[in-house]
Amino acid sequence: MNPSPVCQECGTRVNTAPTMIEYLGEEIYLFDPVVCEPCLHKLCKRYSTYCANCGGCIPPYSQVGVLKGDAGQKQVVHTTTSCTTAGSAFYGYWGKGQLRNFIQIEACN
Repeated sequence: MNPSPVCQECGTRVNTAPTMIEYLGEEIYLFDPVVCEPCLHKLCKRYSTYCANCGGCIPPYSQVGVLKGDAGQKQVVHTTTSCTTAGSAFYGYWGKGQLRNFIQIEACN
């Protein structure tokens, strides 16, 4: 019998996977990393950002589309059909307050 995993933030046992919470109107289902509900709320409060298209919350550990902003600034958007433009070929991962694993997908001609 495998013991339940522990929260990577506080070390307490996590009995359900994925961790599910609602934060600022967004339903969050976090599979990886393993984080307990109280810690996930704290992480969302501290590290969430806002979608450059709709203004909605983007919680940490979310896949994001990346838009080129003014003066080389990068803006993140939800990876939904309503927020990601058809011409967007930049994708990444929103981590703890910063863009992680940012890549450019080559556009097809």
